[in-house]
Amino acid sequence: MKLNKFFFGLLMTPAVMMVGCSDYEDTEVASPEADADAIGAYFESSSVSEQLSPGQTSFNVVLNRASFSEAVNVPVKVTANDDNFFSLSAEQFVFDAEKQVSSPITVTFNQSTVELQETYSLGLQVADGVKDHLYGAGYTDAVYSMVIDYTWKSDSLASTMVKDEYAGTLDKEGALAAVEIAKDFEVDEEKPSPDYTKNSLVRISSFFATIGKSKAAGKDHIQFVVDKDHKNPQFLTTDYLANNEISLKVNTTKLATGMTQKFAEEKEYPICMDLVGINVEAATTEAKTDNVTYQVTYELYAFDEKADKKYLLSTEDDTVPVEGNTQYKAKFEVKFVKASAE
Repeated sequence: MKLNKFFFGLLMTPAVMMVGCSDYEDTEVASPEADADAIGAYFESSSVSEQLSPGQTSFNVVLNRASFSEAVNVPVKVTANDDNFFSLSAEQFVFDAEKQVSSPITVTFNQSTVELQETYSLGLQVADGVKDHLYGAGYTDAVYSMVIDYTWKSDSLASTMVKDEYAGTLDKEGALAAVEIAKDFEVDEEKPSPDYTKNSLVRISSFFATIGKSKAAGKDHIQFVVDKDHKNPQFLTTDYLANNEISLKVNTTKLATGMTQKFAEEKEYPICMDLVGINVEAATTEAKTDNVTYQVTYELYAFDEKADKKYLLSTEDDTVPVEGNTQYKAKFEVKFVKASAE
């Protein structure tokens, strides 16, 4: 019986297959269409970086849409705005008929608190975060990160050997570091190069990472202004910018170095730097040269942010952290060239 059933199955299989093939019909399936009132509003990117020059007080944001035959307004929601730092000029994006891109919304910010080189974020959302168009591109949510800073250029100045007391190289060879200049600082374009800057803004960024004492880049930038003769250095400060009618805070204290200090009680604190002073080394004060040696004085300490206390650094595991700080010096030569003002 099992064998007969087996042969019967073999005989029936081709017939079944032929019936299945005869039932095939060539059909056309229409692609789904978007709703007639779908706008398809979107941001081109979910993350946008805005770098403003000092003195700029706003930036613009725009929205795109997939369907752009009619004029329409699209409400926008603020999803992230710490301490109401940012303000928007409108609560909705306005699209003119036949325009795919909206009129811009202007974003301003709190001038009394904004800090140079600090990053601030603004989150925006449209359509409650849900796309309403089948073929809508882009994103319904976007985060705008804003920073105010100069445009730094490093290839116009030669590298320098930084000799640092804390690193134990003040009387040794030191560490190689790149020196940068802000090419858009106090520029007077009516004067020909190389003397078309009133002053120059110079810096060594992330100081302790640059000289190899820290594995992490910090905010310990040594940035200073020199006159057209590259002398009379002074740290870039809030007061300096205010004298140039620029409302920006400049932090010169509690600068994160990327280093930490661990005490015996197993509390680990970040090591911070306070800038104290800068001057031209005596050997180059009167010399008529574009190779100028600068000496920086700074303080280092382990900082307990919660208690707002400074502790002395130590290579040993102290039982109780000792309050205070230690002063160190660093020096480096900046070799100015004519292209440094370009």
